[in-house]
Amino acid sequence: IFAFSPWSVAASTDAGASYDGQRAYAYAKRGQVLLWQRWALEHPKVKVVSCHPGWTDTPGVESAYGPMRCLLKPLRTLWQGAEGIAWLCLVPAEELQSGAFYLDRRPQMKHIGELFSTCGHYTSNSS
Repeated sequence: IFAFSPWSVAASTDAGASYDGQRAYAYAKRGQVLLWQRWALEHPKVKVVSCHPGWTDTPGVESAYGPMRCLLKPLRTLWQGAEGIAWLCLVPAEELQSGAFYLDRRPQMKHIGELFSTCGHYTSNSS
């Protein structure tokens, strides 16, 4: 079963640990998805969603992946990456699934375990 690194490693606060931007981004994104999911439960009258812009050709992707970014192709343009985020801001709230993680205007699975089971309990966090 996949396990996250200890917080001191993820946050690069271990003595001698070097900063890993990809790991930091992964932890931050995972935290965002879980927080939005929690807020959706705690505030049912408010639509709360998170999203992924898709792999977009940005300086951050260039810096993080360098020549290996060719494995992410086709990369989206900045407009293509922003389009889904803009859509979420403008779509009527009743068309959104609160707590969902959106990509390309559709909710996506949030937990790796969902690939292997219907409950996703291997990587979903408890309430």
